[in-house]
Amino acid sequence: LCVTKLASQFLWRPPAMWIWLPAVVAALEPCSGNGYLYVEDEALGLEPACECLSCYTGANCSVLDKTCVVGVGVVELSALLPWFAKRKDVAVNLGPTYHMDYMHSNSLLSEEAASQRVMRTLNETIRGLHADVGNAETEGYQVVIGAGAMQLLSSVTHVLAKRKGMKLFSAVPYWDVFEQIGNSPDNLTFTTDATLDPSNVIEVVTSPNNPNGHSMTPQYPPSKVAGTVHDFVYNWPHMKAITKKHSEDVMVFSLSKLTGYSASRVGWALIKDRDLAEDVSGHIFLNGQGAGVEAQYRAVEVLRSIRRSLKTDDDFFATANATFSKRWQQLKDALDPARYTLEDTVEGPPFAWVRCHGTPNCANDFYDAQIGVGAGSDYGGSDADHVRLTLYQDQSTFDLMIQQIRAMSPAALV
Repeated sequence: LCVTKLASQFLWRPPAMWIWLPAVVAALEPCSGNGYLYVEDEALGLEPACECLSCYTGANCSVLDKTCVVGVGVVELSALLPWFAKRKDVAVNLGPTYHMDYMHSNSLLSEEAASQRVMRTLNETIRGLHADVGNAETEGYQVVIGAGAMQLLSSVTHVLAKRKGMKLFSAVPYWDVFEQIGNSPDNLTFTTDATLDPSNVIEVVTSPNNPNGHSMTPQYPPSKVAGTVHDFVYNWPHMKAITKKHSEDVMVFSLSKLTGYSASRVGWALIKDRDLAEDVSGHIFLNGQGAGVEAQYRAVEVLRSIRRSLKTDDDFFATANATFSKRWQQLKDALDPARYTLEDTVEGPPFAWVRCHGTPNCANDFYDAQIGVGAGSDYGGSDADHVRLTLYQDQSTFDLMIQQIRAMSPAALV
C-alpha cells in the first residue's frame, strides 16, 4: 500500500481552481509506504521527492537501515492519516488576498471579540464539537487560541505567576515539558512537592496523564492555590470514555492531540475568568501572536469534518478508537510479560508507561534493541522502572517498533 500524505489532497492548476486528482497520486506510487510525497511542494518549484520515515532511505524509501534506532519518543497521531486522506472537506483553499490584514485580537475568540468571520467560525466550531462530545462546558467561557497547547500552558502559567518564589506543581509522572515551562518565567520554578504553601502554587493537572494515561486529580485544594490549569489534550472519545462534562476554570486542548495535525500548531484554552483570558491573550500576542489565519482556517475545516462524521458509518472517533485498540493489543502481544508489563498504564492515549523488571536501566535495554524510547527519569520516574513508548505514529514506524520489541524476548534471542 502506498502512503501519500497531502496537506490538501489537491494539485494546483491555473488560473485559480482546485482539482481532485487521485489518479495522479496513485500513478506516482510514492515512497513504498515508508514515507510521504507532498505534491503541493511542486508549486514551490521543488522536484517530487519522498520524505522517508524513521530508518528508511532511498529515492522511494524502500531501503531499511538495519542499524537504525527506531524513533518512538515523540507523541504523534499519524495513524489517523488514512481517515483524513479520504476526507475532501478537509482541503484548504485560500486565495492570494485572503487576510493580508492583521487579525483583530487573533487569540481571544469570545463572542464579541471575534470580529472576523474565520474567528467567529472557529469559535462556533470549537464550542460545537465540545457540545457534541460532552467533554467540556463552553457556556460562560472565553476561547483563547494559541500556537499549540504548549504555548497556551506557558502563557497561562506566566500570567498566574504574579510574584517571585512561586512554584509550578505537577504530580509524578509528568509530561517532561512541564519542567521546562515551570523553570522559564522569572517568578516560577518547577516542583513535585505536594506539601508547599498552596498560595504560592500553580498546579497543572493532566487527564488523561502523559505518560501513564491515568485521570489525575488536583493534589492541592483548587480554592487555595494561585491557579489550577487542567490539561485535557487527550480527553476525547477515541482515547477515553467521556463520562463527565468538565467545567474547570482553565481547560487546555490541542488540535494535534485530537487529530494529528501537529504542524498546523493550533490549541485552545477554555477560560472562565474574562480578565485572565484577556491577560493570556495579551501574553500570546507578545510571544508570536498565536495561530496564524491559515492555521485557524485549517482547524475549522478539520473540526467541521469530524463533526459531520459523528454517528455515521465513518465516525471519526469510532474509527480512531478501533485503530488504537488494535495497536494496544499488538503491543501487549509483543512485550515479554516476564520483563515488561503495562500494569501502571491506562490504555487509550498514544503512549504506554511500561514497567520494567530486573534491569538497572530500562531505556538502555530498549536502545540496545534499536528502539528510542522516553527514559523514566524524563517524566520524574526511574530509569530502572519505566520507559514511555508511543503507539499512534505512522504504520511502518509502528510495525518496525513491534518487530524490534518481539526480538527482545528470550525466545527470539536464542
